[in-house]
Amino acid sequence: MKRIKDILKISALLLLGIFVLLFLTLPGFRTLVIPEILNRYAVNNFTGFWEGPHPEEKAKKFYIQVVSEQDSLQAKGFWTERGFYLSEFGVDSLHIEGRMMSFFVPGWGCRYEGILKGNGWVQGGFSCGEEAFDPVTLAKNDQIQDVLIHARPGCQLPDYAYRYRVPDPLHGGPEVSGRLSVGDSLFIYALLPEIIAGDYGRINSFLVYRHGQLVCEEYFFGYAKEDLHPIESCTKSIASLLIGLALDQGMLKDLDDPLYTYFPDYPHLKAGLYPKLNLRNLLSMTSGFDPMNDALFASDDRIDFALKRPLLDTPGEVFRYDGGNSEILGAVLQAATGEFADSFARRTLFQPLDIDRYDWDRFRQQGFPSMGGSLHLTPRAMTKIGVMVLQNGGYQGKQVVSGQWIGESTTPRTETHTEERYAYHWWNLELGQDPQRYQAIWANGWGGQFIYIIPQLETVIVTTGHNYELDSWAITQGISKYIHSLDTDQNP
Repeated sequence: MKRIKDILKISALLLLGIFVLLFLTLPGFRTLVIPEILNRYAVNNFTGFWEGPHPEEKAKKFYIQVVSEQDSLQAKGFWTERGFYLSEFGVDSLHIEGRMMSFFVPGWGCRYEGILKGNGWVQGGFSCGEEAFDPVTLAKNDQIQDVLIHARPGCQLPDYAYRYRVPDPLHGGPEVSGRLSVGDSLFIYALLPEIIAGDYGRINSFLVYRHGQLVCEEYFFGYAKEDLHPIESCTKSIASLLIGLALDQGMLKDLDDPLYTYFPDYPHLKAGLYPKLNLRNLLSMTSGFDPMNDALFASDDRIDFALKRPLLDTPGEVFRYDGGNSEILGAVLQAATGEFADSFARRTLFQPLDIDRYDWDRFRQQGFPSMGGSLHLTPRAMTKIGVMVLQNGGYQGKQVVSGQWIGESTTPRTETHTEERYAYHWWNLELGQDPQRYQAIWANGWGGQFIYIIPQLETVIVTTGHNYELDSWAITQGISKYIHSLDTDQNP
């Protein structure tokens, strides 16, 4: 062992001597090789992720990713909100020399220049046109890669393999399965690796409930079971459940009651075609209103704006997907129950399902929470709602919503602009491939927020995601590709 160490020491000294000789005798070596070595050292110090603050919102941060590939430098920008991926932005003209780094952000019209201080931070700032220099310190944070670019830690490595983990017990049920059937295994081990590989965009969670038990619960891109997630237009399906609860409790009388009976301060609802409007039309997206969605959600009073929109069609005749219909339903609930929708939901829906964590404050106006898509829930809460619908309104021995309303509200009512049909704020679609196809009740939220309820398979599948920049509905294709695997009662 000592002889080997002596040989290594002698070899190192010889290499050092050769290096010094070249440095002293060859000017080209000094001018070409030495700067190249030093610059590579500098580049290595800057590769990775650099974190900076949002100028106004503490919940948001930006990250600059510096990558060195095949003797070229590249950079990409990311925004996060509350520690999770929000969006990307372009970064140009990255330059690194010594301890200096500079880059340009076209979307901001700003150039950053900074100097490396130690190994963990860069001191510098932005120059944006004629604006004053804005000092901004960047801090190294390579751990953020498992939120921004990797679905799971290490999943980019060639030897990575998905491993199933039994879900943790759920507060308030349902039960958790400790073993997988053959069908469960085939489905999960086929689909989960593709989700992790990014085949369906940015999927943040994937849960599967089968035959009375939660058999799969997986999270990605830094999310965990406690994290609230926007459910987007799945909020509309919650609105449908609340209308059913108000009917069950006698606070609403009839879906065919004219809309003007709830809004006496809007006399135009008694003129022209407006008297034909009723709750059934709102629920089935056949109100006839001009949707005007952008203007609606930019208005200072959504309810007033929604009610005053012109009618394009006779109510009940034409399907138009319209968030304003959902906003009006929220106002109907308040008029009928004396409570805003979130308060009514807490008492009649969330508490019976043991859902104690949610956020419905975003886009609130005059006390009204937005019914079109502002509710935030955990994926576990979404699963409980799906299970309750699967069980015809029952959950853990309680009848939460009447079976009559579950059946009526999830039955297809109208053809749509897609292959799917629409019920009362629920979609109906087919999953699978010929010859094995399965009818599903579907809560459909932009970006990958989905509750799939498949009665034939006694199954509920829940996903959340951030596919706003990608194919929002891509995961449906993956589920359809493998769902036939669940159609088995075999045991391992």
